[in-house]
Amino acid sequence: MQATSRPTALVTGGSRGIGAATSRELAARGYRVAVNYFSNREAADQVVALIEADGGEAFAVQADVYDPDQAAGLLERSAVDGRLDVLVCNAGARFTPTPVQKLAWDDFHTKVTNELASVYTLTQQALAVMGAQGRGRIVYVSSAVADGPPTVGMAAHGTAKAALNTFARFVAYEAGPLGVNVNVVAPGFVRTEASAGMPQEFQRRLAESTPLGRVAEPLDVARAIAMLVGEDAGFVTGEVVTVDGGHGVGRP
Repeated sequence: MQATSRPTALVTGGSRGIGAATSRELAARGYRVAVNYFSNREAADQVVALIEADGGEAFAVQADVYDPDQAAGLLERSAVDGRLDVLVCNAGARFTPTPVQKLAWDDFHTKVTNELASVYTLTQQALAVMGAQGRGRIVYVSSAVADGPPTVGMAAHGTAKAALNTFARFVAYEAGPLGVNVNVVAPGFVRTEASAGMPQEFQRRLAESTPLGRVAEPLDVARAIAMLVGEDAGFVTGEVVTVDGGHGVGRP
């Protein structure tokens, strides 16, 4: 891997949806992007190819972020010349919406544990690298569901994301003296491959109840992430930025 003068960003789950949009947005803003993927090398290579076609720099890096050894290796391989400027923790544990009365403890436990496992080792490793540099940015991708249930069946997901938000605040407190800013983006519903199965009627009603008049696209979240890692947000840390077009404004 050749040395580069560009700052380096690692995006976990960077091959699809919000992660792919974030990888491309950061590359467009001058970062060399490590596009992490778990199993779909083709999707990651496609993101890299699109970035390179636009004149940017990127490379695909395979790893299971839930495995501590693989997560540590991922960060090491992504840090060009031992330097990492941005870490975007986007990969999250999938779940099946299930009412609490029918939700097995093992399923609940797995969702909450995996949500934190996907960021924990990466955070430790990133703080070591960024602390030595005296600067860095970490952004966690959470969900507006952490603020309360939009519908039945979201207890595991909402609890996991609320835990992530709290973890981020503690990390921000400890990372500030190192010169590292830590923030969270919390999207509402986003139109991605993962949400493609949601009925069009649901999406229409959601758009109608959103002040900005539509549902979010991955690029909306990617731009919020890019804002938080940029210099304009240099004095912002420990914050949760909701990206939902104002939908939550009317929530009781």
